[in-house]
Amino acid sequence: MRHLLFVVSIAVVSAAACQCGGSGNLCEATNCGPGLKCDPKTGGCVLDSAGTGGGLSGTGGGSTTTMGGGDAGQAVDAGGLDCPATCAGNAPICDRALGRCVACTATQGCSGSTPVCNRLWQGGLGRCQVCTDDNQGCASPTPWCDVTITPAAGCIGCRSTDDCPVPGTVCDTFGSRTCVVNDGGFGGGGGGNNGVIWGDGGVTNRCLPGATPTPTQCTSECAKGYVCQGGRCVLRGSSGPVQVTLRFPVAEDLDLYVVEPLPDAGTCEIYYQQPGINPTPPPIPIPFPIPMPNCGAKGWLDLDANRACNIDNVNVENIIYSPGIIPTSGRYVVRVNYWQNCSASMPVPYEVEVRANGQTRYFCGTFQPNQASGGSAGAGRFVADFVIP
Repeated sequence: MRHLLFVVSIAVVSAAACQCGGSGNLCEATNCGPGLKCDPKTGGCVLDSAGTGGGLSGTGGGSTTTMGGGDAGQAVDAGGLDCPATCAGNAPICDRALGRCVACTATQGCSGSTPVCNRLWQGGLGRCQVCTDDNQGCASPTPWCDVTITPAAGCIGCRSTDDCPVPGTVCDTFGSRTCVVNDGGFGGGGGGNNGVIWGDGGVTNRCLPGATPTPTQCTSECAKGYVCQGGRCVLRGSSGPVQVTLRFPVAEDLDLYVVEPLPDAGTCEIYYQQPGINPTPPPIPIPFPIPMPNCGAKGWLDLDANRACNIDNVNVENIIYSPGIIPTSGRYVVRVNYWQNCSASMPVPYEVEVRANGQTRYFCGTFQPNQASGGSAGAGRFVADFVIP
């Protein structure tokens, strides 16, 4: 039971500090596309030799190049490992550095209007894009990549006013994404935190509108994780600079993870077993406080729903940051883990809302009933990442 695991982690401090990661199954967090399966040795997607083969639709806009050393009809990279099956369909290239079939590599598969490969797409399958998170494919006067532009990213002129070298200009972050003369119509003359950059495996519009019920009326009291504002119960954390919220429409045990960068260039993982420190914690109905494992994160897990299938029907997990806190610059990673199947016999959809400095994105996904796998530090499925300069 997860309650027991949590108590043990508190009693044994050294165990709480271990970032050993999950159950050791590299395929826990990988969701492969049609005709692909997860390679347990690498945790990446490879062509399923028992699947449909070449009947899959193509991914990306590039061409492939056949090089020596592969099977007949197989496109390969030079040198390295052979792939376990003939590569075809939406994974036509053998990435011989890893020994698996992919849509593209750093040197193959992409050309024309989508010349660079996003090698992180869909569990390592890859996708051809205009540009990638590290700004490959972009040059002056649009040197920065916005990976949220659909369908294949796009180059922009600025991410924040800090990217504008000409005095008196600011970045039009919600319009043209270029540097414009500040005539009073644009707010903020500086501050890199206005320029959050997003990376993901497919950002979408809001996917579970029913997962957020109409706020209930209140005078002072609300359910756990909510606060009474303007006569309505609203989720805590809305006034902070960063908020990550997981919602799901059924009573299952899903867990939210956020990996926060630290000023010393390390990271701190916020999740149920290391929830962080709430600077204004609610009263604890026990005779003595329990120290919560913490590794220095500014954020904390404020709401953990249906823990170990002790159903509370909240169906929301929420990691929040206090108002006035300046988020640490760096890369934040968001994951979701299906800890335990409580009663599901049908797919379990979920929605993750990520808000950073006023910009909000929604990410959608689904777990199958048989994908519940427990897990601790390092567990879960990649949902999104974002960079605060």
